[in-house]
Amino acid sequence: MNNLMYPQDDAIIDTHTQIQNTFINSIRENGINAALDWLLPIKCNEELSVPIAVNFVWEEQNAPYVFEISEENDFFNAYVLTVNENKVTVSNFKVGQKYYWRVNGGEIHNFETVDNSYRFIGIDGALNVRDIGGINIKQGLIFRGSDIESVYPISQKGKEIFTEQLKIKTEIELRIEGDNYDRESVAGKGVQYKYFPYRPYLEIFEQQHKDRLALMMDFFADENNYPMYIHCLGGADRTGMIAMYFRAIAGECDDDIFIDYELTSLSSYAYGLAEGVSALGFRKRTASYLVKALNELNKYPGETLSERLVSFILDCGVKPETIEKIRRIILK
Repeated sequence: MNNLMYPQDDAIIDTHTQIQNTFINSIRENGINAALDWLLPIKCNEELSVPIAVNFVWEEQNAPYVFEISEENDFFNAYVLTVNENKVTVSNFKVGQKYYWRVNGGEIHNFETVDNSYRFIGIDGALNVRDIGGINIKQGLIFRGSDIESVYPISQKGKEIFTEQLKIKTEIELRIEGDNYDRESVAGKGVQYKYFPYRPYLEIFEQQHKDRLALMMDFFADENNYPMYIHCLGGADRTGMIAMYFRAIAGECDDDIFIDYELTSLSSYAYGLAEGVSALGFRKRTASYLVKALNELNKYPGETLSERLVSFILDCGVKPETIEKIRRIILK
């Protein structure tokens, strides 16, 4: 029998860091400019977009230990780790979710995570990774983040998180650069690789990108392609636009859509990457681009950004029934 030491049963655990919570609350209360003014001076080339991990500890018995954790008390679809010490560290928990865990099939323990709306993810080697789910969208279906091969290659540990913990089935590449896209995902043979070259902001209104968005939406309407990981280089602009489409289809409010877009400011990708860009305020480079795109979207029918984005998606040639299929897959 393995007696629990930490976390205590029925514990409530916040997987957001203090910086993440303060930044999100500052956006909601004071607006993005004030939030950035608070955030930028404290950035120090550290990736601030990863969640807090939970350290599990139990009384030492006979190793090895089989650690299981699941959202179900029958441990269906459990995440399993075999370790030689009486402790293990696990990250990437869903927000607002109750979990059950045990060691060597012994006594079942539980804890719950705070419902923070936004779920940060850590994949070793990658940057700026988040789950699009948490508000209106189911968690664990759509992940957004950086490149995982060239500039930010994921490690072997990252590949295990990608496939075994997050159970991602599809990698979607949005970058236009390069021509070697008929290949397997670097995450492993079990992950299909899909290439949808795309551009953000005002370029989304060009016919070639409207046609590509229509192809993407057809792909998103097939539940067999989920869970999926969508990325460009840093998971910021092109990936941010796709995240907006999903949130719009799910009917999320303007503030929730904008907060998700701005959370990239927490990533080390958001400064010191591009030549000629100052170490602070990298995300401000794209602010005017987004404003111009939003002004163009204002020409489409709808009272909210979600409604206008859906009108734009329909204008790209996407059928209403395709949007409904996506809603049935992603909505809570």
